[in-house]
Amino acid sequence: MRQLQFLILFLFSSFLFAQPKITGNVTVDMENGLIDCDFSISALPNLKDYSILLNKGMNIKYFKNKSGNLVYYEGHYDGKMKGEALEYFLADENSKLNLPNELNVSYIGAFPVYQNDFNMFDYKGIIAFNGKTLRAAEQTKWYPVIYDVTNDKLIDSYLYDITITVKGNSQLSIFINGSPPKKAQKSRFKSEKAQQPLLFIGNYNFLEKDGNFILNSDVDKETADKIFSNIEMIKKVLSKNLESDFQDKIYIINHIPVNKRDKGSNWGFNTYPTFAFAGLDFKDLINKNGKISDNNYKFFGHEFGHNYFGSNVMSGKLSWFWVESFAEYLSFNVVEELCGKDYLKQVLTDKLKIVNDKNFIPLSKITNTEQIDQTYRYHLAPLLLKLFEDQFGKEKTNKTLKNLLEISKKGTLTLESLEKSAIKAGISKYDFTAFKNKYLDNDNFKQNIINHIKEFHKI
Repeated sequence: MRQLQFLILFLFSSFLFAQPKITGNVTVDMENGLIDCDFSISALPNLKDYSILLNKGMNIKYFKNKSGNLVYYEGHYDGKMKGEALEYFLADENSKLNLPNELNVSYIGAFPVYQNDFNMFDYKGIIAFNGKTLRAAEQTKWYPVIYDVTNDKLIDSYLYDITITVKGNSQLSIFINGSPPKKAQKSRFKSEKAQQPLLFIGNYNFLEKDGNFILNSDVDKETADKIFSNIEMIKKVLSKNLESDFQDKIYIINHIPVNKRDKGSNWGFNTYPTFAFAGLDFKDLINKNGKISDNNYKFFGHEFGHNYFGSNVMSGKLSWFWVESFAEYLSFNVVEELCGKDYLKQVLTDKLKIVNDKNFIPLSKITNTEQIDQTYRYHLAPLLLKLFEDQFGKEKTNKTLKNLLEISKKGTLTLESLEKSAIKAGISKYDFTAFKNKYLDNDNFKQNIINHIKEFHKI
């Protein structure tokens, strides 16, 4: 009887925590900017309130159930947008259908190829053909992403078994996030760990060390080894503070943006364990001492911080605070340890100058994501988090961050999550309430932050 109970419990647990898997075929036409996909997704949760997100440039051929029968869907006419994607849901004649455990979808998308011209902008949500490479991150929704409306969460990480075929060129390299790149016109990629399947295809070479890769850069192996050595230093700082190791291999992509950028400017994004950068000259990344610059320690520190605070916390009205402000705060810890307190002091000084003449809404009064603009998320809010550390200490701050990450596994983070995490970390309710009243609720919170940072850090 006890063995039977254990078996039932095991089977129930396996079902409850089943990880969605995406399988199928993708054909890419690099010359004409076409992506043709046929996917089956299994082990999906039984959601009542949901939408299926696909990039607005994708045209659906059909949805089918696991028996291969066509399924009607809504969203093809007067559809709603969510970010870069159109929202779809399965339906019958009378009502919306629950999300099935398994579905099949076939579609094709056409996108501009920026070969001798530019777009006005470029960012992570663009499916970017530039004549030499294709870049499609998870934010683009180039593959089906499930939106759980009730919990305000995206299901965009999958186990995968995907075959990629590239038309007309056998010399290209193909990469899907989490799997080593391959030089082939057609290749199959499999992952038994859930990943966000960023896609990067093109006429490029790659270097490998201990399972880590640099893609699309002409650096020599010696320089690549030094880059990876510096990366390990950054990883160790973050993993030590948050007591959570980087166990995955790292993939670093040099990509060419589809917009014209000022000389010397660079930008990057993270789809863990891939880090993509534009505008960085990898050959000049290492100085004569074998180190990267202080600015790049901070740059990489921020991007690697998204290993912890990334798409897992990208939900709710404070989403930009959780995603970008916490990653920027983590970069402070990296530069303080690897570059020194003087450099950190300069970083804080520069941020004070940036926020000084702007007006902001206290976090507790934010009603939509747009109110946390770039200056807020990258400059003011990270100063707030540094103040939190100054006031409560690094140990309790790191414990608070760890507690937040645990909460994020179950739902959207809120300021109540922050309070709960802080108290669990050993901060008294009285002290957190005082912090909240002065820095989260107060209309004069910006000046309160400025005054503290100037006084505490002697700026």
